[in-house]
Amino acid sequence: MARPSQEQTLQARFRDDPAFFHLEVLGHEPWEKQLEISLSIRDNRNTAIRSNNGSGKTYHMAREALRFLYAYGPDAVVINTAPTWTQIENQFWRNLRDAYQKARYPLGGNLLKTKLDIDETWFALGIANDENNMEAFQGWHAKNILVIFDEASGISPKIYEAALGAMAGGSIVRFVLIGNPTQNSGPFFDAFRDPTFSKIHISAFDTPNVKAKKQVLPGLVTWDFVEEVRKKYGEDSDVYRVRVLGEFPRRASDTLISIDAVEYAFGADRELQNQDDEAIGLDPARFGDDDSAFVFRKGNAARVLEVINGNDTMQLAGKAARYLREFPNASIYIDIIGLGAGIFDRLREQPDIAGRVLGVNVAGKARDEKEFVNIRVESWSNVRDWLRDAILEKHDGFYELAQPKYKINSAGKLQLESKEDMKKRGVPSPNVGDALALTLSRATEGENIGIAWLH
Repeated sequence: MARPSQEQTLQARFRDDPAFFHLEVLGHEPWEKQLEISLSIRDNRNTAIRSNNGSGKTYHMAREALRFLYAYGPDAVVINTAPTWTQIENQFWRNLRDAYQKARYPLGGNLLKTKLDIDETWFALGIANDENNMEAFQGWHAKNILVIFDEASGISPKIYEAALGAMAGGSIVRFVLIGNPTQNSGPFFDAFRDPTFSKIHISAFDTPNVKAKKQVLPGLVTWDFVEEVRKKYGEDSDVYRVRVLGEFPRRASDTLISIDAVEYAFGADRELQNQDDEAIGLDPARFGDDDSAFVFRKGNAARVLEVINGNDTMQLAGKAARYLREFPNASIYIDIIGLGAGIFDRLREQPDIAGRVLGVNVAGKARDEKEFVNIRVESWSNVRDWLRDAILEKHDGFYELAQPKYKINSAGKLQLESKEDMKKRGVPSPNVGDALALTLSRATEGENIGIAWLH
Protein backbone atom coordinates (compact mmCIF):
# COMPACT_ATOMS: atom_id res chain seq x y z
CA MET A 1 0.00 0.00 0.00
CA ALA A 2 1.42 3.36 -1.04
CA ARG A 3 2.17 5.87 1.66
CA PRO A 4 0.21 9.14 1.52
CA SER A 5 2.10 12.04 0.02
CA GLN A 6 3.09 15.07 2.07
CA GLU A 7 0.27 17.01 0.39
CA GLN A 8 -2.30 14.32 1.30
CA THR A 9 -1.06 14.26 4.89
CA LEU A 10 -1.38 18.05 5.12
CA GLN A 11 -4.89 17.97 3.66
CA ALA A 12 -5.91 15.34 6.20
CA ARG A 13 -4.61 17.62 8.95
CA PHE A 14 -6.66 20.51 7.53
CA ARG A 15 -9.76 18.30 7.61
CA ASP A 16 -9.24 16.87 11.07
CA ASP A 17 -7.76 19.86 12.88
CA PRO A 18 -9.49 23.10 11.83
CA ALA A 19 -7.60 25.16 14.39
CA PHE A 20 -4.32 24.09 12.75
CA PHE A 21 -5.39 25.51 9.37
CA HIS A 22 -6.67 28.76 10.83
CA LEU A 23 -3.57 29.34 12.92
CA GLU A 24 -0.79 27.96 10.76
CA VAL A 25 -2.08 28.91 7.30
CA LEU A 26 -4.20 32.01 7.95
CA GLY A 27 -2.48 33.28 11.08
CA HIS A 28 -5.78 33.51 12.97
CA GLU A 29 -6.49 31.76 16.26
CA PRO A 30 -10.21 30.99 16.59
CA TRP A 31 -11.85 31.78 19.90
CA GLU A 32 -14.15 29.28 21.60
CA LYS A 33 -17.37 29.71 19.60
CA GLN A 34 -15.53 30.06 16.29
CA LEU A 35 -13.79 26.75 16.94
CA GLU A 36 -17.16 25.21 17.81
CA ILE A 37 -18.41 26.29 14.37
CA SER A 38 -15.38 24.72 12.66
CA LEU A 39 -15.78 21.42 14.50
CA SER A 40 -19.48 21.31 13.68
CA ILE A 41 -18.73 21.80 9.98
CA ARG A 42 -16.09 19.09 10.20
CA ASP A 43 -18.49 16.59 11.75
CA ASN A 44 -21.98 17.45 10.45
CA ARG A 45 -23.70 17.76 7.11
CA ASN A 46 -25.95 20.61 8.32
CA THR A 47 -25.02 23.41 10.75
CA ALA A 48 -27.19 26.36 11.82
CA ILE A 49 -25.62 29.27 13.73
CA ARG A 50 -27.64 32.07 15.30
CA SER A 51 -25.87 34.92 17.00
CA ASN A 52 -25.89 38.46 18.31
CA ASN A 53 -24.63 41.40 16.25
CA GLY A 54 -20.84 41.64 16.00
CA SER A 55 -19.96 38.06 16.93
CA GLY A 56 -17.47 37.63 14.08
CA LYS A 57 -19.45 34.79 12.48
CA THR A 58 -19.06 36.04 8.88
CA TYR A 59 -15.38 36.77 9.48
CA HIS A 60 -14.87 33.17 10.59
CA MET A 61 -17.08 31.56 7.94
CA ALA A 62 -15.12 33.22 5.15
CA ARG A 63 -12.01 31.57 6.57
CA GLU A 64 -13.86 28.25 6.91
CA ALA A 65 -14.62 28.50 3.18
CA LEU A 66 -10.87 28.59 2.49
CA ARG A 67 -10.27 25.68 4.84
CA PHE A 68 -12.88 23.57 3.03
CA LEU A 69 -11.33 24.32 -0.37
CA TYR A 70 -7.83 23.36 0.68
CA ALA A 71 -8.90 20.42 2.84
CA TYR A 72 -11.07 18.76 0.17
CA GLY A 73 -9.63 19.92 -3.18
CA PRO A 74 -8.99 19.47 -6.04
CA ASP A 75 -12.68 18.54 -6.44
CA ALA A 76 -14.17 21.03 -3.99
CA VAL A 77 -16.68 23.86 -4.45
CA VAL A 78 -17.89 26.55 -2.06
CA ILE A 79 -21.08 28.46 -2.85
CA ASN A 80 -22.25 31.38 -0.74
CA THR A 81 -25.21 33.73 -0.83
CA ALA A 82 -26.88 36.40 1.31
CA PRO A 83 -30.08 38.48 1.07
CA THR A 84 -28.40 41.26 -0.95
CA TRP A 85 -25.48 41.48 -3.34
CA THR A 86 -23.91 44.16 -1.16
CA GLN A 87 -23.80 41.68 1.73
CA ILE A 88 -22.23 39.03 -0.49
CA GLU A 89 -19.61 41.37 -1.90
CA ASN A 90 -18.84 43.65 1.04
CA GLN A 91 -19.24 41.30 3.97
CA PHE A 92 -18.50 37.64 3.19
CA TRP A 93 -16.18 38.18 0.22
CA ARG A 94 -14.43 41.15 1.75
CA ASN A 95 -13.50 38.86 4.64
CA LEU A 96 -12.48 36.02 2.31
CA ARG A 97 -10.29 38.31 0.20
CA ASP A 98 -8.66 39.67 3.35
CA ALA A 99 -7.90 36.18 4.68
CA TYR A 100 -6.58 34.98 1.31
CA GLN A 101 -4.28 37.99 0.86
CA LYS A 102 -2.93 37.82 4.42
CA ALA A 103 -2.36 34.05 4.44
CA ARG A 104 1.04 32.99 5.72
CA TYR A 105 1.64 30.92 2.56
CA PRO A 106 0.63 31.56 -1.09
CA LEU A 107 -2.73 29.86 -1.64
CA GLY A 108 -2.64 29.88 -5.44
CA GLY A 109 -5.52 30.31 -7.82
CA ASN A 110 -7.03 33.47 -9.24
CA LEU A 111 -8.90 35.67 -6.74
CA LEU A 112 -11.65 37.93 -8.10
CA LYS A 113 -14.13 40.11 -6.23
CA THR A 114 -16.63 37.31 -5.55
CA LYS A 115 -14.86 34.26 -6.95
CA LEU A 116 -11.73 32.25 -6.21
CA ASP A 117 -10.69 30.02 -9.10
CA ILE A 118 -8.10 27.36 -8.35
CA ASP A 119 -9.05 24.87 -11.05
CA GLU A 120 -12.03 23.91 -13.20
CA THR A 121 -13.66 21.86 -10.44
CA TRP A 122 -12.02 23.68 -7.55
CA PHE A 123 -13.41 27.13 -6.70
CA ALA A 124 -15.51 29.35 -4.45
CA LEU A 125 -18.28 31.56 -5.80
CA GLY A 126 -20.77 34.15 -4.55
CA ILE A 127 -24.26 33.84 -6.05
CA ALA A 128 -27.08 36.39 -5.82
CA ASN A 129 -30.21 35.57 -3.81
CA ASP A 130 -32.42 35.75 -6.90
CA GLU A 131 -35.58 33.67 -7.32
CA ASN A 132 -35.53 34.47 -11.05
CA ASN A 133 -32.18 32.72 -11.44
CA MET A 134 -32.66 29.42 -9.67
CA GLU A 135 -30.33 27.68 -12.12
CA ALA A 136 -27.42 29.50 -10.48
CA PHE A 137 -27.85 27.19 -7.49
CA GLN A 138 -29.15 24.09 -9.20
CA GLY A 139 -26.32 24.00 -11.72
CA TRP A 140 -23.44 23.46 -9.29
CA HIS A 141 -22.59 19.89 -8.36
CA ALA A 142 -19.30 18.65 -6.98
CA LYS A 143 -17.85 15.68 -5.18
CA ASN A 144 -17.22 17.93 -2.17
CA ILE A 145 -19.42 20.99 -1.69
CA LEU A 146 -19.94 23.60 1.01
CA VAL A 147 -22.99 25.90 0.73
CA ILE A 148 -23.06 28.93 3.03
CA PHE A 149 -26.15 31.05 3.62
CA ASP A 150 -25.06 34.29 5.30
CA GLU A 151 -27.75 36.37 7.08
CA ALA A 152 -29.92 33.31 6.50
CA SER A 153 -33.13 34.80 7.95
CA GLY A 154 -33.44 37.01 4.87
CA ILE A 155 -32.95 34.35 2.19
CA SER A 156 -35.93 33.20 0.15
CA PRO A 157 -37.40 29.73 0.89
CA LYS A 158 -37.15 28.96 -2.84
CA ILE A 159 -33.39 29.51 -2.70
CA TYR A 160 -33.23 27.01 0.16
CA GLU A 161 -34.97 24.46 -2.06
CA ALA A 162 -32.62 25.13 -4.96
CA ALA A 163 -29.55 24.77 -2.73
CA LEU A 164 -30.73 21.40 -1.46
CA GLY A 165 -30.87 20.23 -5.07
CA ALA A 166 -27.30 21.38 -5.66
CA MET A 167 -26.08 19.33 -2.70
CA ALA A 168 -27.67 16.07 -3.80
CA GLY A 169 -25.24 13.25 -4.50
CA GLY A 170 -22.03 14.79 -3.20
CA SER A 171 -19.46 12.82 -1.23
CA ILE A 172 -18.62 15.47 1.38
CA VAL A 173 -21.58 17.87 1.65
CA ARG A 174 -21.84 20.70 4.14
CA PHE A 175 -24.73 23.18 4.45
CA VAL A 176 -24.19 26.11 6.83
CA LEU A 177 -26.76 28.72 7.84
CA ILE A 178 -25.53 31.75 9.76
CA GLY A 179 -27.31 34.88 10.83
CA ASN A 180 -29.00 37.07 13.38
CA PRO A 181 -32.30 35.46 14.42
CA THR A 182 -34.51 38.28 13.19
CA GLN A 183 -37.66 36.28 12.31
CA ASN A 184 -39.41 33.50 14.20
CA SER A 185 -40.68 31.85 11.04
CA GLY A 186 -39.11 30.60 7.84
CA PRO A 187 -36.38 28.06 6.99
CA PHE A 188 -33.70 29.59 9.25
CA PHE A 189 -36.03 29.48 12.26
CA ASP A 190 -37.12 25.94 11.32
CA ALA A 191 -33.51 24.72 11.21
CA PHE A 192 -33.26 25.15 14.99
CA ARG A 193 -36.09 22.64 15.38
CA ASP A 194 -34.74 20.24 12.76
CA PRO A 195 -32.94 17.19 14.22
CA THR A 196 -30.71 16.94 11.14
CA PHE A 197 -29.02 20.25 12.01
CA SER A 198 -26.18 20.80 14.43
CA LYS A 199 -27.18 23.99 16.25
CA ILE A 200 -24.90 26.70 17.61
CA HIS A 201 -26.00 29.74 19.59
CA ILE A 202 -23.75 32.75 20.22
CA SER A 203 -24.70 35.48 22.68
CA ALA A 204 -22.80 38.71 23.19
CA PHE A 205 -22.00 37.32 26.63
CA ASP A 206 -20.06 34.46 24.97
CA THR A 207 -17.71 36.84 23.16
CA PRO A 208 -14.22 37.74 24.47
CA ASN A 209 -14.79 41.53 24.62
CA VAL A 210 -18.04 41.32 26.57
CA LYS A 211 -16.69 38.63 28.88
CA ALA A 212 -13.70 40.81 29.73
CA LYS A 213 -15.70 44.09 29.60
CA LYS A 214 -12.86 45.52 27.51
CA GLN A 215 -11.58 45.19 23.95
CA VAL A 216 -9.72 41.94 23.55
CA LEU A 217 -10.39 41.36 19.86
CA PRO A 218 -11.00 44.43 17.65
CA GLY A 219 -14.16 44.26 15.56
CA LEU A 220 -16.19 42.11 17.95
CA VAL A 221 -19.18 43.37 19.94
CA THR A 222 -18.28 45.44 22.99
CA TRP A 223 -19.63 45.78 26.51
CA ASP A 224 -20.56 49.40 25.73
CA PHE A 225 -22.80 48.22 22.86
CA VAL A 226 -24.58 45.74 25.14
CA GLU A 227 -25.21 48.44 27.72
CA GLU A 228 -26.39 50.91 25.09
CA VAL A 229 -28.99 48.47 23.70
CA ARG A 230 -30.09 47.49 27.20
CA LYS A 231 -30.65 51.08 28.28
CA LYS A 232 -32.33 52.14 25.05
CA TYR A 233 -34.70 49.20 24.53
CA GLY A 234 -34.75 47.23 27.77
CA GLU A 235 -33.74 43.64 28.46
CA ASP A 236 -37.28 42.39 27.76
CA SER A 237 -37.38 43.88 24.25
CA ASP A 238 -37.05 41.88 21.07
CA VAL A 239 -34.29 44.25 19.96
CA TYR A 240 -32.19 43.20 22.97
CA ARG A 241 -33.06 39.54 22.43
CA VAL A 242 -31.93 39.61 18.78
CA ARG A 243 -28.99 42.02 18.84
CA VAL A 244 -27.45 41.08 22.20
CA LEU A 245 -28.68 37.61 23.20
CA GLY A 246 -28.87 36.07 19.73
CA GLU A 247 -32.37 34.82 20.50
CA PHE A 248 -35.34 34.78 18.17
CA PRO A 249 -37.94 37.52 18.79
CA ARG A 250 -41.00 36.53 20.76
CA ARG A 251 -43.15 37.38 17.72
CA ALA A 252 -42.41 37.67 14.02
CA SER A 253 -42.86 41.40 14.39
CA ASP A 254 -43.99 43.75 17.12
CA THR A 255 -45.32 47.23 17.53
CA LEU A 256 -42.62 49.83 18.01
CA ILE A 257 -44.78 51.85 20.44
CA SER A 258 -47.07 50.25 23.00
CA ILE A 259 -50.65 51.29 23.69
CA ASP A 260 -49.64 51.75 27.32
CA ALA A 261 -47.15 54.45 26.33
CA VAL A 262 -49.91 56.35 24.51
CA GLU A 263 -52.41 55.90 27.34
CA TYR A 264 -49.96 57.17 29.95
CA ALA A 265 -49.33 60.30 27.88
CA PHE A 266 -53.03 61.21 27.67
CA GLY A 267 -53.69 63.77 30.38
CA ALA A 268 -50.37 62.88 31.97
CA ASP A 269 -49.51 64.70 35.15
CA ARG A 270 -46.11 65.67 33.79
CA GLU A 271 -44.10 68.83 33.77
CA LEU A 272 -43.93 70.85 30.56
CA GLN A 273 -40.44 70.76 29.05
CA ASN A 274 -38.60 72.48 26.18
CA GLN A 275 -41.45 74.87 25.48
CA ASP A 276 -39.31 76.98 23.12
CA ASP A 277 -39.23 74.04 20.66
CA GLU A 278 -42.27 74.26 18.37
CA ALA A 279 -43.02 72.21 15.28
CA ILE A 280 -45.94 71.29 13.06
CA GLY A 281 -46.03 67.99 11.21
CA LEU A 282 -48.01 67.56 8.00
CA ASP A 283 -48.64 64.10 6.61
CA PRO A 284 -50.48 64.86 3.35
CA ALA A 285 -52.92 62.64 1.48
CA ARG A 286 -54.97 63.73 -1.48
CA PHE A 287 -58.12 61.64 -1.89
CA GLY A 288 -59.30 58.12 -1.11
CA ASP A 289 -59.23 56.38 2.25
CA ASP A 290 -56.21 58.22 3.64
CA ASP A 291 -56.50 61.47 5.57
CA SER A 292 -54.11 64.38 5.82
CA ALA A 293 -53.10 65.26 9.36
CA PHE A 294 -51.62 68.34 11.03
CA VAL A 295 -50.04 67.84 14.48
CA PHE A 296 -48.55 70.60 16.63
CA ARG A 297 -45.79 69.78 19.11
CA LYS A 298 -44.36 72.18 21.66
CA GLY A 299 -41.53 70.57 23.57
CA ASN A 300 -42.92 67.48 25.27
CA ALA A 301 -46.59 68.32 24.58
CA ALA A 302 -48.54 67.63 21.38
CA ARG A 303 -52.04 67.96 19.98
CA VAL A 304 -53.84 67.22 16.74
CA LEU A 305 -54.71 70.42 14.89
CA GLU A 306 -56.76 68.88 12.12
CA VAL A 307 -57.45 65.66 10.23
CA ILE A 308 -58.75 66.24 6.71
CA ASN A 309 -60.03 63.99 3.94
CA GLY A 310 -60.14 64.96 0.28
CA ASN A 311 -58.08 68.16 0.15
CA ASP A 312 -55.95 68.88 -2.89
CA THR A 313 -52.44 70.32 -2.99
CA MET A 314 -53.40 73.99 -2.93
CA GLN A 315 -56.01 73.54 -0.19
CA LEU A 316 -53.47 71.78 2.04
CA ALA A 317 -50.85 74.42 1.27
CA GLY A 318 -53.35 77.12 2.30
CA LYS A 319 -54.13 75.38 5.58
CA ALA A 320 -50.41 74.90 6.27
CA ALA A 321 -49.75 78.61 5.66
CA ARG A 322 -52.57 79.51 8.07
CA TYR A 323 -51.10 77.33 10.80
CA LEU A 324 -47.62 78.78 10.32
CA ARG A 325 -49.03 82.26 10.81
CA GLU A 326 -51.08 81.12 13.82
CA PHE A 327 -47.91 79.66 15.40
CA PRO A 328 -45.20 82.17 14.45
CA ASN A 329 -42.46 80.31 16.36
CA ALA A 330 -43.11 76.95 14.73
CA SER A 331 -41.53 75.31 11.70
CA ILE A 332 -43.53 72.88 9.60
CA TYR A 333 -42.15 69.49 8.61
CA ILE A 334 -43.80 68.06 5.47
CA ASP A 335 -43.48 64.55 4.05
CA ILE A 336 -42.33 65.49 0.53
CA ILE A 337 -42.78 62.09 -1.07
CA GLY A 338 -45.66 62.44 -3.55
CA LEU A 339 -48.26 65.12 -2.82
CA GLY A 340 -46.14 66.83 -0.17
CA ALA A 341 -43.56 68.02 -2.71
CA GLY A 342 -46.03 70.41 -4.29
CA ILE A 343 -47.17 71.71 -0.90
CA PHE A 344 -43.55 72.31 0.11
CA ASP A 345 -42.79 74.18 -3.12
CA ARG A 346 -45.88 76.39 -2.80
CA LEU A 347 -45.10 77.33 0.82
CA ARG A 348 -41.47 78.13 -0.01
CA GLU A 349 -42.73 80.73 -2.49
CA GLN A 350 -44.22 82.81 0.36
CA PRO A 351 -41.48 85.05 1.82
CA ASP A 352 -43.01 85.57 5.28
CA ILE A 353 -43.08 81.82 6.05
CA ALA A 354 -40.54 80.28 3.61
CA GLY A 355 -37.77 80.06 6.22
CA ARG A 356 -39.93 77.87 8.45
CA VAL A 357 -40.90 75.34 5.78
CA LEU A 358 -38.95 72.09 5.94
CA GLY A 359 -39.26 68.99 3.76
CA VAL A 360 -38.63 65.44 4.89
CA ASN A 361 -37.93 62.58 2.50
CA VAL A 362 -38.88 59.84 4.95
CA ALA A 363 -37.23 57.22 2.73
CA GLY A 364 -33.89 59.04 3.03
CA LYS A 365 -30.87 58.09 5.11
CA ALA A 366 -31.29 58.20 8.87
CA ARG A 367 -28.90 60.09 11.11
CA ASP A 368 -27.91 56.74 12.60
CA GLU A 369 -27.52 54.59 9.48
CA LYS A 370 -26.24 51.63 11.46
CA GLU A 371 -29.41 51.53 13.54
CA PHE A 372 -32.23 52.49 11.16
CA VAL A 373 -33.21 51.66 7.57
CA ASN A 374 -34.47 55.17 6.86
CA ILE A 375 -35.63 58.49 8.33
CA ARG A 376 -39.18 57.26 8.88
CA VAL A 377 -38.32 54.51 11.34
CA GLU A 378 -35.77 56.74 13.06
CA SER A 379 -38.45 59.42 13.51
CA TRP A 380 -40.90 56.91 14.95
CA SER A 381 -38.16 55.67 17.27
CA ASN A 382 -37.71 59.29 18.39
CA VAL A 383 -41.45 59.41 19.16
CA ARG A 384 -41.15 56.27 21.26
CA ASP A 385 -38.38 57.86 23.31
CA TRP A 386 -40.19 61.22 23.47
CA LEU A 387 -43.35 59.58 24.84
CA ARG A 388 -41.61 58.64 28.09
CA ASP A 389 -42.09 62.23 29.29
CA ALA A 390 -44.77 63.41 26.86
CA ILE A 391 -48.19 64.97 27.31
CA LEU A 392 -50.72 64.18 24.59
CA GLU A 393 -53.99 66.03 24.23
CA LYS A 394 -56.66 63.31 24.07
CA HIS A 395 -57.39 62.43 20.44
CA ASP A 396 -58.19 59.01 19.03
CA GLY A 397 -55.70 59.63 16.22
CA PHE A 398 -52.79 59.21 18.62
CA TYR A 399 -53.72 55.56 19.08
CA GLU A 400 -52.30 55.11 15.59
CA LEU A 401 -48.88 55.27 17.24
CA ALA A 402 -49.41 51.74 18.53
CA GLN A 403 -50.36 50.24 15.15
CA PRO A 404 -47.27 49.98 12.89
CA LYS A 405 -45.08 46.98 13.47
CA TYR A 406 -41.34 46.86 13.14
CA LYS A 407 -38.83 44.22 12.31
CA ILE A 408 -35.09 43.89 12.47
CA ASN A 409 -33.80 43.23 8.97
CA SER A 410 -30.94 40.91 8.04
CA ALA A 411 -28.44 43.75 8.50
CA GLY A 412 -29.62 44.27 12.08
CA LYS A 413 -31.39 47.57 11.32
CA LEU A 414 -34.85 48.59 12.46
CA GLN A 415 -37.47 48.80 9.71
CA LEU A 416 -41.02 50.11 10.15
CA GLU A 417 -43.99 48.43 8.52
CA SER A 418 -45.09 50.30 5.38
CA LYS A 419 -48.51 51.89 5.04
CA GLU A 420 -49.24 49.47 2.21
CA ASP A 421 -48.47 46.44 4.38
CA MET A 422 -50.61 47.84 7.18
CA LYS A 423 -53.55 48.14 4.79
CA LYS A 424 -53.07 44.51 3.71
CA ARG A 425 -53.75 43.43 7.29
CA GLY A 426 -56.73 45.79 7.58
CA VAL A 427 -55.05 48.60 9.50
CA PRO A 428 -55.51 52.18 8.22
CA SER A 429 -52.61 54.49 7.43
CA PRO A 430 -51.21 56.11 10.62
CA ASN A 431 -51.55 59.71 9.40
CA VAL A 432 -51.62 61.33 12.85
CA GLY A 433 -48.74 59.13 13.95
CA ASP A 434 -46.68 60.05 10.91
CA ALA A 435 -47.46 63.76 11.41
CA LEU A 436 -46.19 63.62 15.00
CA ALA A 437 -43.12 61.65 13.89
CA LEU A 438 -42.34 64.38 11.34
CA THR A 439 -42.02 66.92 14.17
CA LEU A 440 -39.23 64.76 15.58
CA SER A 441 -37.59 64.15 12.23
CA ARG A 442 -34.55 65.24 10.24
CA ALA A 443 -35.38 67.66 7.45
CA THR A 444 -33.87 66.89 4.05
CA GLU A 445 -35.05 70.10 2.35
CA GLY A 446 -34.81 73.61 3.84
CA GLU A 447 -32.92 74.66 6.94
CA ASN A 448 -32.72 71.69 9.30
CA ILE A 449 -33.19 72.94 12.85
CA GLY A 450 -34.55 69.54 13.76
CA ILE A 451 -34.67 67.91 17.15
CA ALA A 452 -31.48 69.01 18.84
CA TRP A 453 -33.01 68.87 22.30
CA LEU A 454 -33.44 65.10 22.00
CA HIS A 455 -29.69 64.50 21.45
